[in-house]
Amino acid sequence: MSDALWRPVVPGVEMCADSCNVYAVAGPDGTVFVNAGTGHWLNGVAARFKPPYTLLCTHYFRDHAAGAARASAMGFDVRVPTGEAEIFADPAQHFRERQSYIVYDNIWDQFAPIMPARVTPVHDHETLDVAGLSFQVVPLPGVTPHHTGYALTTADDRTVVFSGEAIHSPGRMARIAPLQYDYNDLGGAVNAHFSAGVLRRMGPDALFPSLGAPILGDADAALADLRDSLHQLCMLRPLERSLIAAAEDDRLERVTDHVWVEPHSEAASWYLLSDSGKVMAIDYGYRGGLGLNTAAAGKNWQWPAYPMRSRRRALLHGVDALRRQLGVDRIDVVLLSHFHDDHVAGVPLLRRLFGTECWAAENFADLLAHPEAHRFPCDWPERLTIDRRLPLDQTFTWEEYTFRLAPMSGHTRFAAAIAFEADGKRYVHTGDQHFFDRPRHDPDGGSWEGVMPNPNEVYRNGCFTHSFRDSAALLAEWRPDIVISGHQRPMYTDDSFFRLLSWWGDEFERIHHAVLPLGAEEPHFEADGWGGWIWPYRILVADGEPVRVAVTARNPLPEAASLTVRLVGPEGWVGETATVDAAPRAEVSVTLTIRPDGPCRRQPIAAELLANGRSFGQVAEALVTVGEAAF
Repeated sequence: MSDALWRPVVPGVEMCADSCNVYAVAGPDGTVFVNAGTGHWLNGVAARFKPPYTLLCTHYFRDHAAGAARASAMGFDVRVPTGEAEIFADPAQHFRERQSYIVYDNIWDQFAPIMPARVTPVHDHETLDVAGLSFQVVPLPGVTPHHTGYALTTADDRTVVFSGEAIHSPGRMARIAPLQYDYNDLGGAVNAHFSAGVLRRMGPDALFPSLGAPILGDADAALADLRDSLHQLCMLRPLERSLIAAAEDDRLERVTDHVWVEPHSEAASWYLLSDSGKVMAIDYGYRGGLGLNTAAAGKNWQWPAYPMRSRRRALLHGVDALRRQLGVDRIDVVLLSHFHDDHVAGVPLLRRLFGTECWAAENFADLLAHPEAHRFPCDWPERLTIDRRLPLDQTFTWEEYTFRLAPMSGHTRFAAAIAFEADGKRYVHTGDQHFFDRPRHDPDGGSWEGVMPNPNEVYRNGCFTHSFRDSAALLAEWRPDIVISGHQRPMYTDDSFFRLLSWWGDEFERIHHAVLPLGAEEPHFEADGWGGWIWPYRILVADGEPVRVAVTARNPLPEAASLTVRLVGPEGWVGETATVDAAPRAEVSVTLTIRPDGPCRRQPIAAELLANGRSFGQVAEALVTVGEAAF
């Protein structure tokens, strides 16, 4: 590609018109390029630009990212949004996983590169010191959920943002089609509306779109017109309208003087304020009101369609409202109720920005610290650093508050009820255990008579027939005045509330004993059907290295039994067998090894179970990669 195709934009920044705008930023210690386009422009780089070279990618679309593979082969340091790193690094695996027949989600992740690149993930709000320049990573969801911009203060003290497809020209985006993530929604338009607001609050002097001409003056007016256009696009869509309104409303609601809730986050984040001005959050997941993975008006929206990491993004929330309403500028500790992504996904972001500590109960801390090691549902794939593992059924303190945790199962067995007292009221956070069709949110009146539970048992999460009876007994013992949870406003209790929980616990057990063969003398794996699991679930070993795992197996018999557990794999794999004694209905663990016969990618292995000589088949599986650079 000829040097003539590069032209100056502002001092120190040049632009090449490829399949997208490729920007080159001269730094004292090298050159930074933004987006790769086709990569044809790479032919003349060495003669024109000072090495070393860094490539910043705003998103994975092929017209922006196809050249990233060649750039990485040439030694470029290629930086990409964290949530899209797997697509850049292993597009073949991405396309293997992506369904292409019965498709009802239209997110544009099939417009991804076809060749792999060596990439380094960048994190939201991170400062990148490259080529002697400092770029701020700006989350700008829109045409992709992880679409990202890069802000730079130039030598002449102007703030410019390489804004990708966040804007094309005043009032316009380059294309609408990628904003339709689902079958007939416009969730991406909600996100783009939010991102235009992010850019307006930044107040840049110039915007450098990847499609469209650089906007060198009156960027605020261009963005204001864009927000108006996107609002018009969503006017006839009630859900999108409500999401836009929720995204704009970041106020906290007061429960009592020291307890506040962020009502639009998904799941709800609850904030406990100490007299010293410190803040504890109970759960911290996704920002609410966006078309990423949120709920509106109590209706889950698009969640089943978006299980992939590239389709979910945790954005900062609550902090501005805490500063504005309560005069505090950070969250000191997050206490987690359970391990599900909508309750924990934002914790790593808080840690990076504020050094926020993460506290979790001992019965699910390992699931957060080692997400790759299990396949229990709704797990955030980023490892969490657990600063304090909290014992169950013991008290602990934070500031002036005393807490007590108790195990809870039903929605998930990897959860803990959280009890504490504040402002003279007893609180219990029940995670996602108990929801109701007409909960009592009024502290001054109303009754729970006639209210019905909204069942929220998830069998694959770990659910027993006695789960809701147990949690009813726990709450009756603790007798909270206010129950807080993941997805409903604060609920005020009275005697009828505890009677309702007791009735539902008994009814849940009765129904399941009527439906399932759960008799005292019958063999069974309880309501969740688990025969066991293998830890770790995702395994990467070198060629010739054995695979060593822990197998947890459940005794399905009503009497003590001898359990035989055998690891099995494809023909040629040699697995160990172990025998262990187990009490009635008990879970026991054994460590076993299996030896692969050569390289493979995500090959299933299984644990076969016999109880007192009776076979219950291959009750658990894990995935093994041998001889590859990554799982």
